[in-house]
Amino acid sequence: MLLLLLLPELGLSRMVVDGAYEVIKLKGYTSWAIGYSVASLVKSLLRDQRRIHPVSVCAKGFYGIEDEVYLSLPAELGRSGIIGILNIPLSNEETQRLQQSANALAQIQRKLDI
Repeated sequence: MLLLLLLPELGLSRMVVDGAYEVIKLKGYTSWAIGYSVASLVKSLLRDQRRIHPVSVCAKGFYGIEDEVYLSLPAELGRSGIIGILNIPLSNEETQRLQQSANALAQIQRKLDI
C-alpha cells in the first residue's frame, strides 16, 4: 500500500528494487512472498480474472527492445495465459536501463548460442 502512495515519486525500477525491503520492514520476513505470488498467479489463471502480474515474457518489440529476450513485464493473465502486456510509460533513463538489460541478456544468449 505504501508503495502505491509513493508511485509518483519513485520510478518503476526503484519500486521493484525496494519492494522486498518494504515487505521485510513491515512483516520482518519474506518467506510467504513466493508462495503468495504463486497462489495469486494460479488464482488469476484458473478464475480468468485478467489481473496484472509481473511475469517473464518475450520483450521483443517493447520499449525499443529488438532482440528476443525474456524480461519481467506487467502482463494481463487469464484462463488462456498471457492476454496482453501493459505498455507503462517509462522515463528516458528507465527505458535506457531496460534496453541495456535486454542487450546484456541478448549478448549472453549469443555467446551460449541459444
